[in-house]
Amino acid sequence: MTRLLLPLEHPTPVAQHDADHALLHALKRLPRRVQQVFLLNRLDQLDFATIAARLDLPLASIERNMDQALQAGRSRRDVLSSVAGQWYVRLQSPQVTACERIDFRRWLDADTANLQAFHETELRWRSLLAPARQLGHDGWYRQGRAALSLGGCSIAVGLGVAALVVFGLWA
Repeated sequence: MTRLLLPLEHPTPVAQHDADHALLHALKRLPRRVQQVFLLNRLDQLDFATIAARLDLPLASIERNMDQALQAGRSRRDVLSSVAGQWYVRLQSPQVTACERIDFRRWLDADTANLQAFHETELRWRSLLAPARQLGHDGWYRQGRAALSLGGCSIAVGLGVAALVVFGLWA
C-alpha cells in the first residue's frame, strides 16, 4: 500500500487575499498618525530616528506607533504575541541598549514559545507589506505631518472658526 503524502499547507490565493483584506481593514482603523509612521517605515524604509526628525516627534512616540501598527487586528488577549511585537519594535530603535539586547536574548531563550512568537511576529511584519502598499498607494503619508483630527474636523478648521468668532465679536 502506498502512503499518501499530504501537501504542506500553503495559503491559497483566495485565503491570502482575505488575510490581506483583513489586515488592510485593521490598518485603516488605526489613527492617521500611526498609519503615517507605519507607512514611512514600511514603504519608504525610513528608520525610526529619521521619522521622528521628519515628523518632529519623540522617538518613544514612533516606537508606540509602530507597535500599534504591528498589533493591528491581533487579539489583545494574546499576551505573548504582544510582548514579541514590543521586542520586535524596540530592537529597531536606535536607542536600544546592550542591556536590552541581552534581556531580549534571555527572553528568547527562556521558552520555545517565545522564539515561536517572535518568529510569527517577523512573519506578520512581512505580511503587512501588501496591505501597506494599498493603504499608502497615493503617497498621502509623505505630506509632512498628518492632520490632527477631532471627530473628523481638523483642528485648523476649528481654530479658524474660533478666530472668525473672536474677530467677529471685536469688529
